Amino acid sequence: MQREITSACNVFEENGEVMQAGWARRPVFIYNEPQSKSSGKHCERDCYFVNNGEVSLYLSVENLGLEFAIKIAVADLRRGGVISDFMVKKLNLIKNELPEAGDKGEFLYSDKRVQLQLTNTPQGRFLKCDFIDFSGIKNLYFSIVLKKLKGESLNELAPFERNRKYFYLKRFVPKFSASGVIRIGGMEYSLNENTARAYFDWTRFFKPRHHNYQRLSADCLIEGRRVSLCLASRVGDNRYGNENSFFIDGKMFKLSTITVKNTKNRIDRPFYFKGGTSAVDITFKPFTVGGDAMMAHMDKTSVVFGRLYGTINNVNLEEPLVLDNAQAHLIFSEF
Repeated sequence: MQREITSACNVFEENGEVMQAGWARRPVFIYNEPQSKSSGKHCERDCYFVNNGEVSLYLSVENLGLEFAIKIAVADLRRGGVISDFMVKKLNLIKNELPEAGDKGEFLYSDKRVQLQLTNTPQGRFLKCDFIDFSGIKNLYFSIVLKKLKGESLNELAPFERNRKYFYLKRFVPKFSASGVIRIGGMEYSLNENTARAYFDWTRFFKPRHHNYQRLSADCLIEGRRVSLCLASRVGDNRYGNENSFFIDGKMFKLSTITVKNTKNRIDRPFYFKGGTSAVDITFKPFTVGGDAMMAHMDKTSVVFGRLYGTINNVNLEEPLVLDNAQAHLIFSEF
């Protein structure tokens, strides 16, 4: 049974364990990291996805144990093709802290190839990057302003049943417009806040074992309405909540367990997502270029770009949500 949390609460109790579990429509889970007995071992991931129907930008910044990583993919959805690159750096004594507050804080990183700036403000976010010899062939530059819009977000807290010092804390925030520019080699893509959208995926966790994680996401316009989707595999004790949800014009609708089927070892073949009695019946079909899936490989993360077909039926909807031909992407990650 899923449990909706409506009041603010700390993630960690006085004994350093996670006792709460469930999901919420706003960020009610207060990440009081110093209270945890294992705060120095916590992992962090800040992920952004920007899309205007012509181009998609995936950006992930990660502190995973003793590794720090930046992963970027740019997909040309009109012409077909993906260019991606990443850097992984072993951490010594200094950890590259990511901003914890949603309305303030800044992250700066610079080395011989990559200069990255992430700035949080009360109005939204600012993303700027220079990446020399991106994918070994071109330079990448982007400067993007994310404007915060009204709407709900998915917030999930899942402890681990056997040992509650372990936890998985997620925020999926599909309520930004985007403006700015992306340049890669001789190509330039302009982002206009009237047509470009962005979501922010914020994750903090400490786990007893590695996971193979899979998430289907979309953030697009369907008949003039903004539709966002998050269907994800299980991490932690999900009896009281999970990541499965969709949004229409900023309002969130929660989903229960989703089953996924596909052709084994064939990323280029369709993936089928089903849940309930015809409540969810979605097919994800990857874009293909030369017979291969339009896909970016970045260390232990892969992003597959494609389209959705099918419907979502929900008791709170007057009519089924039809997703035919909606742009979407699948994320596979090991962490």
